[in-house]
Amino acid sequence: MQGHGRQSHMAMPFPEKESNRSLGSTFSGLSFYIDTDISPELQHKVVEAAAVEGAEFVDQWFVGCDVSHVVCEGPSVQKYIGHSCNLVSPVWVMKTAREKRMHRLVHMSADMAREVGIILEDSQHGIYGEGINGDNGSQAAPSSRINASQEERQKIVNLAKNGVRKRRGRRMQTCKIPIRPITPISLLDSICWSISEPTSTASVYTDSFIVEDASEHHAPICFDTKRDGKESESAFVNFSRPLMESEKTELIFRNQFLTILFPVDRYAEIGPCSRTFVSDTGFTCLQVLDHIHAFYQENMSCQEINAAIHTDSRHADQLRSVYSSKETEERGYVAFKRIDFLGSRKSFELLKRVNGDNNSNVYELLIRA
Repeated sequence: MQGHGRQSHMAMPFPEKESNRSLGSTFSGLSFYIDTDISPELQHKVVEAAAVEGAEFVDQWFVGCDVSHVVCEGPSVQKYIGHSCNLVSPVWVMKTAREKRMHRLVHMSADMAREVGIILEDSQHGIYGEGINGDNGSQAAPSSRINASQEERQKIVNLAKNGVRKRRGRRMQTCKIPIRPITPISLLDSICWSISEPTSTASVYTDSFIVEDASEHHAPICFDTKRDGKESESAFVNFSRPLMESEKTELIFRNQFLTILFPVDRYAEIGPCSRTFVSDTGFTCLQVLDHIHAFYQENMSCQEINAAIHTDSRHADQLRSVYSSKETEERGYVAFKRIDFLGSRKSFELLKRVNGDNNSNVYELLIRA
């Protein structure tokens, strides 16, 4: 890199009033560089306004030069952030010059500015936030926004095409695999789990078994009459055990698409929210549980909130309070997790295939208090 910036006036006319400027002018002693992506007409307006207030201009910028302000617009910010102290817009320059008072600047430490610069650069290439379907995704950006570069999106498209071809090749072998295999009526009906807890806490209901000494248990008692006329007490005891590794990785749904209808509110006043998941190899037990847990850890979407604030429950009262709070206004979105709106309705029962044909990929999640 070069050592120091060389200051020189840009090759554009300055107004005659420039010769009458004084040291008390708003931009006196400040130097400006105008980003070349700004249109020539707007550049001229910036120079015309700022020069009257004592501004000086340089015709080149590089990392380490001593220019005090860089004038740029949104798309060009990432070129300068972290490398220049003051980034300002053309509107800021003209408004400051017109009102003859320095408008507020938002400052940050050098290390933080560099970090923001890296984030912006990664975001442009689709790296930052990749795979995030998280807490504020439904609030922070429109669903149609595309962060990945054209090259990366082309790679994703090629992978999708290969997956379709593979499935199509298997379907041609009709003697081995049906075109649309019959799907189970229910999924995970033996799972014992609270959807608010991590999936590592999920367990499996096991069959009841009989113990001879019922005095050690608080289970229902049944009497069995033996041949000698004596009655012996025995009890049926239900219990669960943790999932084994083989059960976690067991393929429970072999189709490539799985749509789940998620309950949203405590009393089912509003309909469920659907979400479709794709996996070329099908879905394991743990994958499905992870999808369910992740859904309820997200913040409610704008559409859900607009309906939910009209429902009748104490959880709706809490949502209405958050919705109208000053914190929400400052944050810019409503931070209210789906799991909090369900209240005590958190016990997992099963996934039940919706009514229709017997190879449907749509399942309704059943939960209870």
